[in-house]
Amino acid sequence: MQQIPVKSTPLREVLQNLRLTIGKYLDEKSTDVDHRDVIKELYSRTEITGSYTAALIFANLIALLGLLSNSVAVVIGAMLISPLMGPIFSLGLSFAMGHLTLARKAAKIIAISVLITVVAAAFLTIISPLKEATQEILSRTRPNIYDLLIATLAGAIGAIALCTRKNYLFTTSGIAIATAVIPPLSVVGYGIGTLQFSMAMGGFLLFFTNLVAIVISSDIVFLLLRFRSSMVEESRYPLRLRLKILGVTLAVIAIPLITTLVTDLRSLKFSKRIEQTLKSQLNLEGHSRLTGFSINRDGDKTKVLASVNTIEGIDSITEKRIVTALSELSSGPVLLELEQVLVKAGAIQPKDTLLSANILQVTPPPPPKETLASLHLKSMGLIREACDETAVFLAPWPIKGCAVTFSDGTVPATLRITVGRDFPLNEQEERWLALAVNKKLADSVVLKTSTSPLFSEFMLDENGVPDESGKKELEILKGFTVKKIAVNVTLNYPAGGRRFKADNLKKAEMLRSYMIKELAVPPRWITLSPKGNKYRITLDSGAAQKK
Repeated sequence: MQQIPVKSTPLREVLQNLRLTIGKYLDEKSTDVDHRDVIKELYSRTEITGSYTAALIFANLIALLGLLSNSVAVVIGAMLISPLMGPIFSLGLSFAMGHLTLARKAAKIIAISVLITVVAAAFLTIISPLKEATQEILSRTRPNIYDLLIATLAGAIGAIALCTRKNYLFTTSGIAIATAVIPPLSVVGYGIGTLQFSMAMGGFLLFFTNLVAIVISSDIVFLLLRFRSSMVEESRYPLRLRLKILGVTLAVIAIPLITTLVTDLRSLKFSKRIEQTLKSQLNLEGHSRLTGFSINRDGDKTKVLASVNTIEGIDSITEKRIVTALSELSSGPVLLELEQVLVKAGAIQPKDTLLSANILQVTPPPPPKETLASLHLKSMGLIREACDETAVFLAPWPIKGCAVTFSDGTVPATLRITVGRDFPLNEQEERWLALAVNKKLADSVVLKTSTSPLFSEFMLDENGVPDESGKKELEILKGFTVKKIAVNVTLNYPAGGRRFKADNLKKAEMLRSYMIKELAVPPRWITLSPKGNKYRITLDSGAAQKK
C-alpha cells in the first residue's frame, strides 16, 4: 500500500526546524554531562548514615525554634543545612531512567526522614514553653498554586546545576531556601504536638507540593539531558507508566492548591468591595471619613467592624443603608459595628464673649486683673475638664498625671499629660487628642504628653499570684480584651542562675495562667522573657498574632 505524503506547510516547516535545532542543542549540551558520575553521586545519597540523620534532626530542631520564635534568619539557616534535597533529586533521576531500585531506595529514605522530622518536632513542641502560633508558622499552612510553580522552577535549575557542575554550591543553597522542605515538616510536628491537626495537614500539603514539583521538574531536566534507562542494568519500568504516575500525582495535588488560591483571591476581592462600599457611604466631605475596617467571616455570617471620624455622628438610618449595601455583596447576613470618633471640622475659633454688650454697642468694662487666687481656681476647673476628656480618649491607657501651666495671657496655656504606657503616643494620636481637648475647652491649648511605665514591678507569692496592689494594676488588661485592642504583652522575669531561673520561669508561667484565666487575656498576646532582676509586665503597640 502506497503511503500518501503529508503536505508540507510553512508553519510545519518552521516547527520541524525548531525541533531539530533544539534537539541538536540538547545533544551538544548532554555531551558535557558526566552521566555516570551524576548517577553514582545521587545513588550514594540514598543511604541513611549517622551524619545524614544528625544533620536532618538538627536542621529540623533549628527550623522549629526559628518558627516558634518567629525568626526568619533562623529558619533560613535550617533550610541551608537540610540534607533532604539529595534523596529528592535521586527520586527524580529514578523516574527519568526507569530505575526501580533507585526509586525504592529514594522513596524509603524520604519516608523515614519525614517520620523522624515530624516525631522530633512534635516532641520538642510538647516540652517547649512557647507554643503560640507565630506568623512564620501560619504562613506555611495554606499553600497555593504559586508554591508549586516556585518549587518547579527551583527543582529545574537545581537539576541543571547538578548535571553541569556550574555554580552548584551556590545554586543548591538558593534552592534549599526557595523550596524549604524542612520548615513545613516542622510545622507538621508543631501541629501534632499542639493537637492542631488542620495546621499539620496544611504543613504536610506544602511539603508534598514541594516534593512533587522538584521530582517532576528534575525528571524533565534529566530526560532533556539524555539520561536513559539503557545506562543502568537494574529493573526498569516503562516511560508511559512513569508519565502516568507523575501526571496523576500532579493533577491530584493541584486541586487543593488551586482551590486555596481561588479562595484567597475571592476573599481579597470581597474585602476590596466592602472597602469601596464603606468609603462611598462614610467618606463624606465635611462630615465623616473612614479610617479603617476589618472583616470576620463565620460560615454565612459576616461581621464588619469599621472605624470612622465624624463631626456629628452616624445616625441609624445611615447604618441601615450601609448594612443593606453590604448585604448585597455577601451571601448571608451582615453585622455592622461602627466605632465613631467625634472630631471638630476646620480651625479652632476663639470663644465669643459679651455678645449682648456688642449688640447694645456698649463698651464692656475692662476685665478684672487676674490674681493668684483666681488663676488657681481657673486652673483647677481646667485641669478637671481636660483630664476627663483625655482619659475617655486614651482609655484603657490610664492617665497618671495631668497639670495646666498658665502664662501671662499672651500665649496659650500648656496642658501636660502623663500616660501610663510603655511606648510614646504617635503623631496621629497626639493630633486627635489635641483636637478633642481644644473642642472640650473651647480654647486653644498647647498639649504636651509624656509616658511612664504602665505597670510597676510585681511581687509574686509561691503560686505566681501578685499581691493586692499588683492585682489592682493588672485589672487594666481587662479593658484591652473588652475593647478588642490587640497588644503584645511581655512578661519579664529574673534570669539569675540556672536553678533560680527555672524557679522564676515557673512563677512567670503561673502569672501568665492567672492573666489568661482571671483577666481574659488571649494566650497569643503573652510572651515570656528573662530580663532584669524583677517581675515586670510591658505592652507594645504591635498587633498580637492571629490564629
